[in-house]
Amino acid sequence: MTKNTLLFFLFLVLGSGAFAQVTESPIDTAIVTTPEIDAEYNGGFDALVNYLSHNLSYIGNPKHEKSVPKEELLEGGRLIVRFIIEKDGSITHVKLESKLPKCEPCNEEAIRVVKNMPKWKPGSSDGNAVRTYVRLPIVFDVD
Repeated sequence: MTKNTLLFFLFLVLGSGAFAQVTESPIDTAIVTTPEIDAEYNGGFDALVNYLSHNLSYIGNPKHEKSVPKEELLEGGRLIVRFIIEKDGSITHVKLESKLPKCEPCNEEAIRVVKNMPKWKPGSSDGNAVRTYVRLPIVFDVD
């Protein structure tokens, strides 16, 4: 019985190496801040503006509630969303670099729209796709 138990543990220990994770080298996971060719939205700047204008939801102040104090009204403005374009063009690590302090719905909407963007053309250096940061300013006009 102890021989079978010993064999079981031996197979368990030796077998665990077969399921080890494959890790990427720091070169594979590095984020290149100045690639030779920047990441680009498919279709270019005009297509990006078109995507944003068609996918950002309108955010407005409650007009029928006159009892809303002035300090609780939403204020628009410019915020910046920062994210990573991966080597396959997917978008990850979406964060607000600067937010609108008086418009949490604007902040949430900017994150939602960026997370739902289609894949981009990744940046490249030496002919190879690289991970890069993108900073995207978005302006909200709240009435």
